[in-house]
Amino acid sequence: MTDEEKEAYEKLQEKFELVPKKEQKKRISKKSTHDSENVVLHTIGIVKQPLYAKTFATSAILFGILYTFLYGLWRIPVIDFGFNRFSAVGILDYAYLLIITAITGLMFALFKYERVQHVKSGSKAGLGGSGLAGIVSAICPVCQGITITALGGTIATLPLAFLVPYIGLIQLMTVLILGFALYLKANSVYTQTCITCKVKVDKKLHTEIPSTGTPKAKEPFLYRNNIAFGALIVLVLMLVANNFLITTAYANAGASAGLNGDSVSLKTGFEYGSKVTLKPMPLATGESPRFQGYRTIVKPLPTISELSLSPPTGDVVQDLVNNVVPRGTPWYGQEAGVTFDDPIQAQQLWAKGRAIQLDAAEEQRWSRIVNSFTCDYCCGSPQNPTIITRCGCAHSAAAQGMAKWFVKNYGDKYSDEEIYGEMARWYALWYPGPTVKRIAEELQAAN
Repeated sequence: MTDEEKEAYEKLQEKFELVPKKEQKKRISKKSTHDSENVVLHTIGIVKQPLYAKTFATSAILFGILYTFLYGLWRIPVIDFGFNRFSAVGILDYAYLLIITAITGLMFALFKYERVQHVKSGSKAGLGGSGLAGIVSAICPVCQGITITALGGTIATLPLAFLVPYIGLIQLMTVLILGFALYLKANSVYTQTCITCKVKVDKKLHTEIPSTGTPKAKEPFLYRNNIAFGALIVLVLMLVANNFLITTAYANAGASAGLNGDSVSLKTGFEYGSKVTLKPMPLATGESPRFQGYRTIVKPLPTISELSLSPPTGDVVQDLVNNVVPRGTPWYGQEAGVTFDDPIQAQQLWAKGRAIQLDAAEEQRWSRIVNSFTCDYCCGSPQNPTIITRCGCAHSAAAQGMAKWFVKNYGDKYSDEEIYGEMARWYALWYPGPTVKRIAEELQAAN
């Protein structure tokens, strides 16, 4: 009789109570002493079976689609709904997604095995926990500032650039936690016991205490489960340490910020103000990037519109959000029909400016401006920025129309650089999360 046949035979005996409970406990205790290698082999054996292989593959594919969506690798067609990525995807990113997808698929396969085989193991809460952890970990790298877009515009944003230095740690901890959860589940399935709740009291009539009529209050889960309680303590300590490190890092970064009239200088090359904004620009000849492989660098640019500066908060990221992302209505707003407070409608109106007819000199000037303006977010990345005339997104069309409008109507009053800067100001409105994150990254690198 093979090992699989013996195992099936034992399960039938236990199911129909053909084996005394003492013998069942001996069998379980004997399996519990097996090493991790047997747990791994047992799990592999489960996944090799057609039914569970199908469950694993289906779960992995579905969660792979979900994780890659949350990671910002693709958007929902037609409505263009999705998350903005702030950097190019590397080999480590793909490896990370592959690992958490595989772990989640294995968890579902083991859960399916439990249901079909009626295996008694640990709580199934780990299944939901692993899926949730994977979702949070997948979205975290892309939510260095969560920016949700749809129909060509930004519909929600939550700047979280302060997490940038800790993304690697977050991913590592996620893989370790998911791996540990998978091992607990696999071991529980193999031994048919719950590791976190092995001690169980058998109910026997002759040992039962007569009921007093008042049900005994059940202790909270965290009091009964030492592993869960310990994990909670570790999580709280990590959050406290993380908050302290974040506060310290950005307090140091903001300590050098100086107010000069209507502009703020965070550091040389990082000035913003009422008529100055910050944007990644193509590298000049001989210029070095702040990050190896980047082909653009953040620089200050003069603008056409004028903003009222918000007072400093002591938080550099929040100050960037308050002063680089524009609000209100610019002086030309009524004439152009646009306002910073309605970015999507403004985007649509600016795009109509592409129909403006220019003379030869104006056309040449417009071409010079738009063919040096890059997109590092939607159509490109810092390592491979895209000139907006080669990008088909709604933001590109709006920027091109905007440039035509200014060249035609105010070309004699404003320079190419100022028109360029005004386009950059609108891009900060359409891409608030990526813009603030990129500036914060380069500021930290410069420090």
